[in-house]
Amino acid sequence: MREMIEEVLNAAVSRGASFADLRVGEGEATSVSVEDGRADKIASSKFSGAGLRVLVDGAWGFAPTNMVSKQELLRCLDDALGMARTAVGNVTDPGMVAEVEPVEASVEAKARIMPSEVPLEDRVQAIFEMERVARERDLDRIVNTTASYGDSLSKQIIANTFGTYIEQGGVRCAARVTATAQDGEVRQFATKSRARPCGYELMADLDPEGFAGVAADKALALLEAEPAPAGVFDVIIDPRVCGLLVHEAFGHNAEADAVWAGESILAGKEGQPVASELVSIADDPTREGLNGSFTYDHEGVPAVRHQIVKDGILLGYLHSLETAARMGAQPNGAARAMNHQYEPIVRMSNTFIEPGDATLEEMIEDTKHGLLLEGGYWGYVFTARGQFTCNIENAYAIENGKIGQHYRNASISGLTLETLSKVDAVGSDLSFDLGGMCGKGGQSMPVDAGGPHLRIREVVVGGHQHL
Repeated sequence: MREMIEEVLNAAVSRGASFADLRVGEGEATSVSVEDGRADKIASSKFSGAGLRVLVDGAWGFAPTNMVSKQELLRCLDDALGMARTAVGNVTDPGMVAEVEPVEASVEAKARIMPSEVPLEDRVQAIFEMERVARERDLDRIVNTTASYGDSLSKQIIANTFGTYIEQGGVRCAARVTATAQDGEVRQFATKSRARPCGYELMADLDPEGFAGVAADKALALLEAEPAPAGVFDVIIDPRVCGLLVHEAFGHNAEADAVWAGESILAGKEGQPVASELVSIADDPTREGLNGSFTYDHEGVPAVRHQIVKDGILLGYLHSLETAARMGAQPNGAARAMNHQYEPIVRMSNTFIEPGDATLEEMIEDTKHGLLLEGGYWGYVFTARGQFTCNIENAYAIENGKIGQHYRNASISGLTLETLSKVDAVGSDLSFDLGGMCGKGGQSMPVDAGGPHLRIREVVVGGHQHL
């Protein structure tokens, strides 16, 4: 295989490419979905293929294939070179890549229990049990339950004309439960999920009561909660909401392709304050066991910790080989592709706000009138304008340092940098609970996000009543 790959890359150079890279991959995946006690979907798939990229006179060409043979890879080379040469005359922003030291490495997939070692019927039965626990929590008020499971095993070769040749394996596992509860006209849902670069041990170690049961309990508790208030409040957000905020509102703005395209509020702000001096933000694919962790990105660059913000000051961005070259920065291993059918683009990994020295109890005691926000549903960001919205699972009133009324259906929104500038307390805790998939440019990639508890002054809260 290596001889064939290097022959194709050498041919790319001899035919005029200033840079070329090739990713060859194969793998298998299994997914199970159960809804309301019935198997909804059970699927098993295998895949293989390659993606070849070339840079010719400042123009890119890319061609994928689902068949890996010398003849097919040379056909891809013909197609990629043809695309690049056709585009040369129309390129207004010539492509380029930062040179990096070549890497030779082999990374094995690590798992305590390989999913393939567990019979499919056992995997299906385990997710049936998860769904059953949630559904039977309250047979009258739990009106819909879904549980899903997925695992994958993959191997990939990453090679380029710098001399990089990396073989890396990966194994992933994920589980998710959603429970919907209804009482009269009030209908609420809650979820629990976990995703990691690991084997079936993720599922084997999950306690159905502590996972699916908790999801159902949350949905039931929301039926008793009051509609959330609307207005401007001091808020304390938990690590899940913190992760949602730092990923959606800030992290996408720190991706250098958005910065270069003029679609980020962080453009031109390196060395300047972009948050409260209490706020430090990192993206770290080297943190072991998190959903966004990896050893080498899909351009063959070693994963490193990215310190984006330190004490409120913007230090830099997440880079691919191309954005690093364009912006005169050091490549930092932040380019990934969903599979061989796609080109690598700049992506976050495990993004978080670093812990401070406050405790949650201190923050609550020091808040006269505000809200404690727990559990983030989903978020949205308009990077070019720096606007964000985060939908929240639970909200609790804080009055004179005491926790009070439970609310449902809350959201927070605002301008990202203005909101981060209002952080006045950062908790000493740190947790990650947002392992999942992030979509960008038609590609989904595994990520994680988290942080500590934070207190933020004067945040716009969306709700259904005015206090």
